[in-house]
Amino acid sequence: MIGALRRTVDNFLGRGEAAITVPVMDGPLKPNQLLESAGRVLTAPELDNLVATPEEIVFTSGNTLNNIPGGEVARFLSVVSCVAADADGALAIGFDDGGVVIRGGAHDGRRFDQLNFDQFNGNALNCPTAAVFLDADTLIVTNGSSKHRPSQWRRDLMTLGKSGAVWRLDLAHGTAQKLASGLAWPCGIAAAPDGRLFVSESWRHQVLLIDAAKASRPELALTDPPAYPGRIAPAAKGGYWLTFFSVRNQLIEFILREKEYRLRMIEEVPEPFWMAPALASTGKFEEPLQGSGLKQMGILKPWAATRSYGLVVRCDVAMQPRFSYHSRADGVIHGITSVCEDRADLLVAAKGPGVIVRLAGAAEKPVGTRPA
Repeated sequence: MIGALRRTVDNFLGRGEAAITVPVMDGPLKPNQLLESAGRVLTAPELDNLVATPEEIVFTSGNTLNNIPGGEVARFLSVVSCVAADADGALAIGFDDGGVVIRGGAHDGRRFDQLNFDQFNGNALNCPTAAVFLDADTLIVTNGSSKHRPSQWRRDLMTLGKSGAVWRLDLAHGTAQKLASGLAWPCGIAAAPDGRLFVSESWRHQVLLIDAAKASRPELALTDPPAYPGRIAPAAKGGYWLTFFSVRNQLIEFILREKEYRLRMIEEVPEPFWMAPALASTGKFEEPLQGSGLKQMGILKPWAATRSYGLVVRCDVAMQPRFSYHSRADGVIHGITSVCEDRADLLVAAKGPGVIVRLAGAAEKPVGTRPA
């Protein structure tokens, strides 16, 4: 009753979830072009999931697992949606058509999919978006949505999805425990210093803290950033790297609150041309534009409103932003989906253009040091 009353008041006053304002990028999030000036490492289609193992750094390209500098490690029947590695080199691999499989280690071959999830009150691990090992026998997985695949993230946003969950998987016994549910596209996870978990909740624009051992009420760690938070990676110097796969836009915020227009757009317009967040520009004339995104004298202004953007944020141990690396509207290193430290450097996977870039020296900077 109280929740319904609050929503009614928010809708009337245009505040809370009914607001269409977007926070400005300032302070630790002040825009720069450091991602654009970073050195290119390699390119690959559908590039994603940068992860460090004890032997090498791997990434995915569609349905293949590759290492740097680009050799194929494994090939699968489905597109890979997430990858996690433990200290001994075992990999947890999630797939776009659902399920997670363990590759290597003591639990090599262990699977969690629709078949063995039926015993858990009909719940399904149909949308694995991120994972982290707590130890060799315990894996935490975020399930972005109960209705859509990881590749259908835009559809989940535009249908106001909030059916995501966080699962704790016991690899030794093949059992699962739900830690949180009713989440709006959880797609990033990391272990916090106090034993809890940081979980990014994209559509509500926040990072949560949840208990790693039992179901409990989530707490807020980071609220209302100007972009959609994605995967989280630990930093060797303390704190975390938080990726943002797309930027928030005031027009999109408005459309999300206009039900009739939004449903007609979903029904009548091809998905690549929805007025919705994107990982990169298609370069086609059918793509929606705002006035500030029109080129003047053949130049796209870096501050123009944009559906795609490149953003990686260095956060402290409490997940508070300290500095950031950007690729603005006129750049191409957009759609950042994962990062991985490589000794003193930071490798950044931009899924939009399908490129890995290297930020030289970024990983060795203390958390309070701003990038040059």
